[in-house]
Amino acid sequence: MIDGHVHFWRLSRRVNTALSPDMTAIYRDVEPGELLPILQESGLRAAIAVQASETLGENLYMAGLARQHAWIAGVVGWVDPGSPSIGEELAALCVLGGIVGVRPVRDDNLTIRWMVEPVLQTGWSKIAASGLAIDILVQDWNELDIVRAMIEAYPDARFVLDHCGKPDIPGGHFDAWAAHIERIARQRNAFCKFSGLAAGVDPETVKPFADQVIRCFGPDRLIWCSDWPPLDLVSSYGGWVDLTRVLTQGLTDEGRAAIWYRTAERVYGVSLPRDAGEPPA
Repeated sequence: MIDGHVHFWRLSRRVNTALSPDMTAIYRDVEPGELLPILQESGLRAAIAVQASETLGENLYMAGLARQHAWIAGVVGWVDPGSPSIGEELAALCVLGGIVGVRPVRDDNLTIRWMVEPVLQTGWSKIAASGLAIDILVQDWNELDIVRAMIEAYPDARFVLDHCGKPDIPGGHFDAWAAHIERIARQRNAFCKFSGLAAGVDPETVKPFADQVIRCFGPDRLIWCSDWPPLDLVSSYGGWVDLTRVLTQGLTDEGRAAIWYRTAERVYGVSLPRDAGEPPA
C-alpha cells in the first residue's frame, strides 16, 4: 500500500510559511525517520512526498530525501506557472530524478483565483506538456468550479484534486460540494486523493462524503492519502487507516487495491520499492 500524500519539513530552513507556532502538534521538524514506523505499523510500504514550501529549493530538498529513503516512491514538487523560466525549470525537474508531479501553490492557496489569470496560460500549457501530474490544493471548497475550469482547459494533463476538495464535513455542507465533485469527475483526466475526510466526526457523518467521491470518481481514479503530519491535527494515522477500511468495505478487493496503491502507481508512475521492507502481518 502507498500513502499518496505526506509532508516533511525542517524549521531551520525557514521556508514553510504555512506553519505557525500555534500548530503545536506539527510545529517541529518532520523527518522520514519519524514516519517510517508509522507507515509500517499500518501496513503501508511507501509514500509520495508533497511540497510544503513555495520554493524551487523544495524540489532539491525532497528529491534528496527520496534518494536517501527508498520507500519515498516519488516527489510532487513545486513550480510557479508565472515564472519566466518555467520551461527550463520543468526540464530540470524531469531529469532531477524522483519528481513525479508538481503542485503549484501561492500563499498556501487560501484562494485559487490566481490559477486562471490569463497571463499564466503559457506556463500552465508547459506544465501540462511536461508529462508530470498536477496536484491542485483547494482550501475553500466553494472554489471547486475553478478546479473544473483548469481541468477542462488542459485535457491532456493529469490533474489530482487534493483531499477531496476539503469538504466542510462538521458544517454539513454536502449538497453544493457534492455537485462540484460530480462535475469535476466527469473529466476523465481528473483524479482525486482520498483524504481530507478525517474530520474528527463519527463514521456515519463522513460516509456520505466518502460515498460521493467513490461513486463519482470510482476506485480507479482515487488515491489513498494521509496528509501526514497535518492529519495529526484532527486524527491519528492509524485512526484514519481504520476509518478508510470502514468507508471502503463495500468495494471489491480490486476496488480497494486501486485506492490503496494501484491508482497512485498509474497516475504518478511509481511502484512499491523492493527494499522498502515487508508490512507487518
